[in-house]
Amino acid sequence: MNLRLAASVLAAGLAGCAHSTLEGSDLDRVQHPAFVSRVADEAGPRVDLYRSSSALSATLAGTSPADADRRLEETLRPAVSRFEAAERLRSHVHAAIQTEKPWSDAVPPSQVASALETFLVEERGTTPDYGRLRPLGADAVVEFLIEEYGVRTEKGVPETWVRGTGRMFRLGDGSELWRTGFSRTSIQAGLAPLDPSSLAKDPRSFREQMVAVLDSVSVGLARQLSPAYRAGGPSTPPGAGELKTPADEKTPLEKELEKSKATPPPDATTPTEAPVDTGKNKKAPRAPTPPPDATAPTEVPVDPKKK
Repeated sequence: MNLRLAASVLAAGLAGCAHSTLEGSDLDRVQHPAFVSRVADEAGPRVDLYRSSSALSATLAGTSPADADRRLEETLRPAVSRFEAAERLRSHVHAAIQTEKPWSDAVPPSQVASALETFLVEERGTTPDYGRLRPLGADAVVEFLIEEYGVRTEKGVPETWVRGTGRMFRLGDGSELWRTGFSRTSIQAGLAPLDPSSLAKDPRSFREQMVAVLDSVSVGLARQLSPAYRAGGPSTPPGAGELKTPADEKTPLEKELEKSKATPPPDATTPTEAPVDTGKNKKAPRAPTPPPDATAPTEVPVDPKKK
């Protein structure tokens, strides 16, 4: 096998492992997950407008497309901070699923941030030491990583975009329960194309689109973290104590199916039985027929008045 063929086989294998679905049975064994969201180093904002569009580059006067993109990056950088982007993705995903177990028993985000020192997310994007979450009672980690974001042109249309990965793994053995990639643009989210000429003066439109794109991504991630065919039920109301659901307890759907099977059908009359009429039109029973006259033909009936 030559090097080129080997590389293609390896790439195909990695692509096949890029996504793994979260199984309900695996999620039922998780009790206290911890959510972590972060932004990779040099993730953005990345601007590729003037370099990728001849129409836009033609509007530049005395500035190279590369310099124009670089200047716009500096303008957009403070519009959405790394911490805000990561926290918005985490909070919106958790808010969409927090009424179900085990998400309702997730480790509080303030404790996670304190243990991992992720309040310093502005200064670093390195992978945290997740072992620090064990003393908090966490048994699994859900991690969102924003790898790239910024502004670009797609088929000549300026748009905001974000790309990253999500995964869930057990803290005990590091085994991965779920992995997915996400990529979303402002056009896919139904937003109007950006106006590059106004971005340099006012980056608020970029901020608004980034918020909308991140919220759109969070909806898809929340769906993937809500698998079907689970034994676990909804969260315990506050103050009601911890609800422990046995692993082998039947789901409400299974109980309803068993109940329907145990109830006999409405008409259980066998073919040989005559049905009993119990309706309002039921006829009254006949009066007993008097015995026939037993007087012999030759006898004259005695009149009691003539005695």
